Amino acid sequence: MRQLLLHTKAAEKSGVVIENGEILEYVIDRPGAEKLTGSIFFGKVERVEQGLAAAFIDIGEGRSGFLRKEMIPWCEGKLSAALNVGQRVIVQVIKDPVGSKGAQLTADVTLPGLYTVYQPFAQGKVSISRKLESEKRAEVESWLEKELKSAEGCIIRTAAGGVDPETIIEELRGLRDEWKTLDERKKNPIGRLWSEPNIPDALIRKFPATTIQEVLIDDASTSKRLKEKFPSLAERIRWENDVERKLPVSLSRLQEQIITPLVELNNGVSLVIEETEAMTVIDVNSHKVKGRSFSNSQALDVNILAAKEIQKQVRLRNLSGIILIDFISMKNENNEKQLISEMRRLVKDDPTKTNVFGMTRLGLMEMTRKRENDSLNSQLANSREVSFTDETAVYRLERELLQKREAEALMIAVHPTVMDCKKRLLSEPISSKIPQELFVRQDADISGYQVELEGSLDMIREAVQRRGYHVDNLF
Repeated sequence: MRQLLLHTKAAEKSGVVIENGEILEYVIDRPGAEKLTGSIFFGKVERVEQGLAAAFIDIGEGRSGFLRKEMIPWCEGKLSAALNVGQRVIVQVIKDPVGSKGAQLTADVTLPGLYTVYQPFAQGKVSISRKLESEKRAEVESWLEKELKSAEGCIIRTAAGGVDPETIIEELRGLRDEWKTLDERKKNPIGRLWSEPNIPDALIRKFPATTIQEVLIDDASTSKRLKEKFPSLAERIRWENDVERKLPVSLSRLQEQIITPLVELNNGVSLVIEETEAMTVIDVNSHKVKGRSFSNSQALDVNILAAKEIQKQVRLRNLSGIILIDFISMKNENNEKQLISEMRRLVKDDPTKTNVFGMTRLGLMEMTRKRENDSLNSQLANSREVSFTDETAVYRLERELLQKREAEALMIAVHPTVMDCKKRLLSEPISSKIPQELFVRQDADISGYQVELEGSLDMIREAVQRRGYHVDNLF
């Protein structure tokens, strides 16, 4: 069973999903970083391109959106018969703008609920989850025929299997009423008609209602609104003034764990998680396991334990795209197949679509995960800067000092570790190789080294005295 803990009072809203006492998902929503995907817009047709079988729609977001012919439910013939330049149309974003490309749009607008998805323009199309039992499907189909008008449509979600038909009908009618309110805004200027906050609304809908044990919210008014919006969850939604106290760790500590590449497991094995622009690479490292080498069966046991933690970290960090995993080497093909099977079983618990393809020729497990939002690491942390080693800094400084010929004296600041490294690497002082008088001070607040001053000997001495530096002449 799941617990959802929602922080909505602060400017940065956050949601935490807990299962069996463990944090499995962490979602943040920041002002100014809202996504367009899912939002409904009132737009105007700018161009109709017959060759592309698509139209460009002005939705008031700077770049025009792109609407393909197949995304228009009422378009059966030529695109020009369905859309005209200057025509006003209601559309929904299915993919955010990327680079110079505008948002991708659909005219098959949807309003989502816990059990149903209402489609005002679906032209009678009805989709019912295949996971529902045949008896339940037949029952739902019978009342949908009476409930829906010819132009409407809907999707019945798997979660509908756990509630009575009255609950499903009540939700569908509520979504239809919400749509009528939106449809009345067509007199408004071009722009956004509707959007759903990722936290808390979309996060609650992400999971089947029957799997949600409780929803704790730190804001009383938001709690009241959600009870009205999701009446079947009303008894499980409650206000908790200090939600963070209910977490296994503080949000600040959780963020620190998420941006740390190293994850230590209890058995001495560790994971190193590195995100790149093209893919995420995860290395299973066993160097801390002392006193033995792994047999094939032992390697399999360790890899299966690592796989469980990897799947947890993939969800928690919201890793997506191509993911390559370097497990502990196993020379038994059957063990590899068993590991692949276990990983496929584990990813079934992930609400985000994930595919495990198997092992590459280099022995790496290859999988992909649908990209729905940016990874948490990219939202929480700055990109790591590449820095030189202390050894490289010593040799760079030596080369730079040997090139300076005009100044009479130089003052440099070096990090203490660079100073220690110089003593270890070079027995002969660099200062004996250059004609300038050298003044060196140690500074733990800098990275590597800095040439701070160069000029006359008197000027450097005056600066040292005025600033109160402790300097050495030998380096």
